[in-house]
Amino acid sequence: MTAFSYQLVNVFAESRWGGNPLAVFTDASGLSDADMQAIARQFNLSETVFVLPGTDGCAAALRIFTPALELPFAGHPLLGSAAVLQKLLGLPAHFSLSTRAGEIAIREHEGIYRLCARPATSRAADLDSATAAAMLGLDVSAMAAAPVWVNAGSEQLLLRAASRDAVLAAKPDPLLFAAGATLFPGRSVAYLWHAEDGVATVRLFYGQGGAVLEDPGTGSACANLGAWCVEAGMAPLSWRVVQGEAIGRPNILYLDVDAAGRVEVGGRVQMMGQGVFCA
Repeated sequence: MTAFSYQLVNVFAESRWGGNPLAVFTDASGLSDADMQAIARQFNLSETVFVLPGTDGCAAALRIFTPALELPFAGHPLLGSAAVLQKLLGLPAHFSLSTRAGEIAIREHEGIYRLCARPATSRAADLDSATAAAMLGLDVSAMAAAPVWVNAGSEQLLLRAASRDAVLAAKPDPLLFAAGATLFPGRSVAYLWHAEDGVATVRLFYGQGGAVLEDPGTGSACANLGAWCVEAGMAPLSWRVVQGEAIGRPNILYLDVDAAGRVEVGGRVQMMGQGVFCA
């Protein structure tokens, strides 16, 4: 039996008890893919990160697992790991981390960690606004744009709501959600958002075990939102993104898009604890 050290952090947390929890295994050498998946299922957090030696100038390589599957890229695991590794390894304010989706540039300034999102792709969704609204338990008048799949590292269905109230009122129907928001078997995900006066109110829903659950803070979806805004001609912009309100878990993300379409997603990270896991 081998002991593996991990740290617990809250990402996108302006206060100690806010944010999205994350476990970061700081040296996962010796763990198999099956081990990582089993440990992520044991922790049962949105994601668990396993750190491996970096290559080609990257400070480290990350493997990111939900309780159900591995993700090529996810924002809150990347930023949480960045904060842990910067302190652990004495990294500078600018460094890079490797993911299954490619190399991601990280920068830290005044306690806010930001990632530079990779160029995104998008494609029309195979559902109309009325179907999307029904899937979310909303009236069609609550939808402000056609649904679209966007991928800046982790593909998700983006749904623009007509108001903040509509975002907060959504109650997805599990059967309709599985029918309309499934990317591939075992992966159903939708990001509902509304922005006004520089503040975006957002919610990320995902399917798991026949139910629809909600993620408190989602950096990959925020990156996809930035890419959506670039395609819609809304850049440059600088938004405060509020997530987790509907489930009592406040998360604050920072979304910045420059005139050239470069997307950055950031947030603060709170260190919560550490431990040893025997595998």
